[in-house]
Amino acid sequence: MNTNDWGKVYCEMETNEAWGDIDNIITIKNESAPDCLVPAFNCGASTIQGNVTFPTIYNINLGDTTGIVTLTFDAYGIPDKFIVRYDGVEVINTGYRGDLFRQAELDAELISRGLPTETIIAPPNGTATFNKTTNTATAQLIVYAPLPNTAWEASLSCPV
Repeated sequence: MNTNDWGKVYCEMETNEAWGDIDNIITIKNESAPDCLVPAFNCGASTIQGNVTFPTIYNINLGDTTGIVTLTFDAYGIPDKFIVRYDGVEVINTGYRGDLFRQAELDAELISRGLPTETIIAPPNGTATFNKTTNTATAQLIVYAPLPNTAWEASLSCPV
């Protein structure tokens, strides 16, 4: 008799970060089970800070009201990219933001990961918005910060 529950979604364990493959971790953390050990923050009150990550996903509780949501971000200089997904759709993509003289360094890192290069956009800080039109409460903030010694911060406002 088969005792496996193949329809169940399994979450990453804190003591074992080994997943079958990167597609599995992205699917589980971002789509199928958005609460699987993904750090959660409330809109408006929390600023998330970090360093090297490629990527890290954060759940942001926006509540059930609708309105304009603002991402405020700062890559400080070493290029980082901030993406917001809401209702399964990418609603904000800042591109890599940072110091333009780091383009060759970013290109080399992306190529080493088998990815196409992306042009750095200045300045390293700014805002971007999307219109939250449904009562879905959770958005994902996805941060790509591939270069050593990077630091960044980001926050999502509550809908207004």
